[in-house]
Amino acid sequence: MTGFLLRRKPAIAAGLFAVAVLVYPFAFADSYHLGIGISAGAMAVSTVGVVLLLGLAHQLAIGQAAFSMVGGYANAILCVRYGWDPFVAMLAGAVMAMALAYVIGAPILKLRGFVLAMATLALHLMLIVVAVELPFTGGPMGVTGIPKFSVFGFSLANDRMFFWFVWLLVFVAVWIGLNIDRSSIGRALRAIAASEQAAGSVGVDSTRHKVQMFVIGGGMASVSGSLLVHYLRATDPTVFGFGYSINLITGTIIGGLTSVWGGALGAAIIIGLRELLRDLELPLWESVIMGALTVLVLIVFPRGIAGFFSRAYDRLAGGGTVSRVVVTELGAISLPPLTEPPPSDRPILQVSSVSRAFGSLRAVSNVSFDVQAGSITALIGPNGAGKTTLFNLIGGYLPLDEGKVLFAGQEIQALPPRDVALNGIAHTFQNLQLFDNMTVLENVMCGQHRFTTQGVWPIALGFAGARQEQEVRRVAQEALGFVGLQGAEQADPAALPFGHQRLVELARALALRPRLLLMDEPASGLNDSETERLSELILRIAALGITVLIVEHDMRLVMGLADHVVVMDHGEMMSEGSTDLVRRDPKVIAAYLGQEISARAA
Repeated sequence: MTGFLLRRKPAIAAGLFAVAVLVYPFAFADSYHLGIGISAGAMAVSTVGVVLLLGLAHQLAIGQAAFSMVGGYANAILCVRYGWDPFVAMLAGAVMAMALAYVIGAPILKLRGFVLAMATLALHLMLIVVAVELPFTGGPMGVTGIPKFSVFGFSLANDRMFFWFVWLLVFVAVWIGLNIDRSSIGRALRAIAASEQAAGSVGVDSTRHKVQMFVIGGGMASVSGSLLVHYLRATDPTVFGFGYSINLITGTIIGGLTSVWGGALGAAIIIGLRELLRDLELPLWESVIMGALTVLVLIVFPRGIAGFFSRAYDRLAGGGTVSRVVVTELGAISLPPLTEPPPSDRPILQVSSVSRAFGSLRAVSNVSFDVQAGSITALIGPNGAGKTTLFNLIGGYLPLDEGKVLFAGQEIQALPPRDVALNGIAHTFQNLQLFDNMTVLENVMCGQHRFTTQGVWPIALGFAGARQEQEVRRVAQEALGFVGLQGAEQADPAALPFGHQRLVELARALALRPRLLLMDEPASGLNDSETERLSELILRIAALGITVLIVEHDMRLVMGLADHVVVMDHGEMMSEGSTDLVRRDPKVIAAYLGQEISARAA
């Protein structure tokens, strides 16, 4: 029964929303209250788009009202001056807004945090100035005489009919948002929000997905603006002013930043509260009360009103709790070996005369070595030797000053991390890089991102088939079983012990189906039994035909696993060779191993 109730939660939420929309016009039949509902619905279309960009991808774009302005003015001018059908004009306005979002999206979304917020706000303010100064837009007086909305000649002059039409479009926006949220793109957006570095390591194109959401959000905001001007029957630069942008952000936060339903709910709360304050003759207190409410929600309901109700439903339905995770024995579940393993007599990775400096500090200096296909190669050296910097150079996280990096004969030193991952190089990090806004299973499913081929529009419009998603889930479950975390799928990764979190990150890397696995200090923070288990796992990974390049300080682990060892010190390569050769090298003993450790390793 519990599983049934949890599975039916989306349907129950949609049903309750539909009942509220159907009942409202009969419970509040006068034009004033219907107008409140229409205004709330128009804003809700836009706040769903804000959830996709701000809530899921954490891109602080606060000027979405700019696109509402584009849609509102385009619709008003096309209908009043050229006699267009309002529905067709609304679609034309959406296309204009989306085209503008696409053109400015890539450069503007390279910005971060408050700089991005100011850039999007500047766009909004520029459009306000354009609307004020150009006679074509009606100047400060705007455009009046906008007709009632109609669809291909079918009039929606009746407020009740228009109310239902507006909320039908809200449902369409929510449906699009939910399709994206539950897809590989939704996981990619949450990965970007949690860690762009880790998102790149699984092949996520951060810029592309952010621009996609910017464009879709711009289209939704444009539709919102068109609906609002047809209700008001006029528009001017003050309709979509700075306050409108703030209301969009506030509504999204109150409803639930990461909930598509929350965006729509927040818009209804914002508009309803605004009108209540006006009824109480307290309009001057609107900003104060809205600000206080936002702070209160952030403190008491960090996931918003929708998140609070969602969690309460989970608890009542018996969900929301995960039993204690127990690591299972290795070998219970195996992964398929590489279908086309590279020839073992050739290097799969070639690092040639690589250098990188930070100012006057030479972090990596003229380092060259090869990694043979199918081998386990260890990169060792004292702290500050440049090992992690070299890993970041190989993985595309830092540019090279000099040298080349070749993978399977192809130069990759100029590739960004996502393209390095797309070539079949997986990466685990010295400092854990898990996506704390997803479950364990969703974290590992992100590793399959490079194999998802469905585009944003088929996904958004519901044309994407479920077969690919089922395959992604199956591979992720296999990877979790391989590392011994079968049964941990629905756990919060942050709630797992540190050693288990390391296994989640490793499972995510394996889900990428890599040819080369870069492991940066994987035994860091592990106890002796966990380290022994890690050693066995690495051997099992190598047995699949996956080449392993590992940075590690645990010499027992290194000397027991590695086929080849590269030693770095002060950014330079000191020595390389077999474990026996390296641990007897006087320079390595003096600089790193010491006599006692060298004897133990032997």
